[in-house]
Amino acid sequence: MPLVYAAATSHAPGITAWNDAAPAQQRERIATGFGTLRERFEAARPDVIVLLTSEHWTNFFLDHMGAFFVGRAESYRGPVEPWLGIAPAVVRGNPDLATALIDAAYDDGFEVSFGYELQLDHGAMLPLHFLVPELKIPLVPVLFNALAAPQPSARRCYGLGRVIGELVARRSERVAIVATGGMSHDPGERGHGRIDSDFDRTFLGRMAAADVTALTSYRNADFAAAGSGAYELLAWIALRGAIGAIAGSVVAYEPVVPWATGIGMMTFAA
Repeated sequence: MPLVYAAATSHAPGITAWNDAAPAQQRERIATGFGTLRERFEAARPDVIVLLTSEHWTNFFLDHMGAFFVGRAESYRGPVEPWLGIAPAVVRGNPDLATALIDAAYDDGFEVSFGYELQLDHGAMLPLHFLVPELKIPLVPVLFNALAAPQPSARRCYGLGRVIGELVARRSERVAIVATGGMSHDPGERGHGRIDSDFDRTFLGRMAAADVTALTSYRNADFAAAGSGAYELLAWIALRGAIGAIAGSVVAYEPVVPWATGIGMMTFAA
């Protein structure tokens, strides 16, 4: 079954943890954006979600930090943050699809890490909270190292996304692929609170236009200049690899200073 849904969204914890800190008009536009993402998600009726997201020192530390990780558990618990404003829950996994993804990645030269245990943090639970609040759709989480140098290159992330897209096209399930993370932000660093809207809008435009040359040309220094959290956009680039030239549209973009993050959302005509 071909891909039935594709979207990308920021996952800033302030969206739920300190929502009232943001200006009312920005909160309203972001809520409307999430409503659009959910409406299209429900209309697509996916059987499983492949979630491309980031590690946040929740499951891994400097003793082991791989470029890519695929969860193949029967279920996952989250969020780990008790202050996030999202109730603790259990999300079903899909070990069969996860294993097929791992095998396909190895066949194509991507030796991804994998595991049968994984805790979910805001990077997964926040988008799920808005897309499928009943948590009734099983999940295959794919984590990207956006924390510790060397991070995987944009070109490699695009290539892994291509492997995922080719696998999805061969499956019988109705698959949704959702990328989460970014945009410009520098959490806990010297630039905390700084948002680079020019960087964000340029990136969104390149994603919408399927400008593969520009997307795969991003270097570590480009992300670092937009804040350490901008490395999370590697997951978005992987999404573009998965969906090819499918048209994209920006649902919302808001530089939310109290959340210290550029908040972007996109959908794609899967």
